[in-house]
Amino acid sequence: MTLPRPRIAFSALTLALALSGCVTQPYSSGEGTMDDPRYAQLLDLIDEALKADMAVVLVADLMPHATLNQVESMTKWTGNTIWMHEQMPKITFGRKFQNNSLQRDTSATYLFKSFEVHILPPGKYLLTGGDDYKLNALLDQVGARSGPVGSGRGANGTAYLSPELYREFYKETNWHEGSTSTQLKTRTVCTAVHRGTGACVSWGEQQYTETSQGSRAGYYEDTDSRDIPAIKVQSRVPPKLALASFTLKGGQLVLSQRLHMKTPSYKYKQSACRAVDPKMIECPLEDFTVYTWPAPMDFTRKLIAQRTNLSDAHRQLLSTLQPMQITPLGKRGMEDPVWGVPLSMDRTK
Repeated sequence: MTLPRPRIAFSALTLALALSGCVTQPYSSGEGTMDDPRYAQLLDLIDEALKADMAVVLVADLMPHATLNQVESMTKWTGNTIWMHEQMPKITFGRKFQNNSLQRDTSATYLFKSFEVHILPPGKYLLTGGDDYKLNALLDQVGARSGPVGSGRGANGTAYLSPELYREFYKETNWHEGSTSTQLKTRTVCTAVHRGTGACVSWGEQQYTETSQGSRAGYYEDTDSRDIPAIKVQSRVPPKLALASFTLKGGQLVLSQRLHMKTPSYKYKQSACRAVDPKMIECPLEDFTVYTWPAPMDFTRKLIAQRTNLSDAHRQLLSTLQPMQITPLGKRGMEDPVWGVPLSMDRTK
């Protein structure tokens, strides 16, 4: 069960319909190639949005660190942070990339198969939440007493717990039998010999099979997956305890900082949890941490420079891309070489 929260989605398609009345929806994550010429439609749409005094945020689809690039490491972190518009709380913005492949958002709009595209109204945004997972866990194991909606919420924020099936990837070592391959080939052979000299006087072709060694028998490492029960933990904090903020101006094209959570990113008071629904538990939030790295400008510039189907106008548009500048509002910790700089709740406010 997903936490119900009001949301206004300023998607590329919604804005396109508002601006032009009709447009073909740009590519989603699973279509085309990085150089598909139809990305020109999406770039035209971004240009129209900026001219309409909206802002556009690109989010690079990158792992937190190079050491976390294997599928089995996906359970160590999640990237689903939530930003809320300060003046219009119903408007939220969050990275749509899901570590849980069973919950991937197929409606997400991507540019060059590498950047989520978010079209947003200008204003100040507050980092007020994130979605994480507790694997191999069931709601019954929390031991929460029943209560009405709101009875488990905390003054410093709330963790909303709901059940979800999670696809976990893992590696295992298995024995593989050796393999061989057989090919049918043709060779030239002598078909007649001169009796006196022994020289070949006639040639022909002969077919034969050739067997070669494929993979050798032995133990090999394989990647597999299994679906396991999990608890989705949706941490939400009030605006006064927001971890960070950033401001968008109309007509601004921005590359998001890299934001992610190291699992578990949350800490809640289990004795005060209340089961407000068969599929929802509320718990007072005691702490919540998000890690951040600077916006990946070098990676982005190189990727754009390599594109072969960009017009001069579109290159000029992308040259206006600016790195997001966030302002830490919570407690800032020491930088970790793998995870980045941690931002946590400051409950003294």
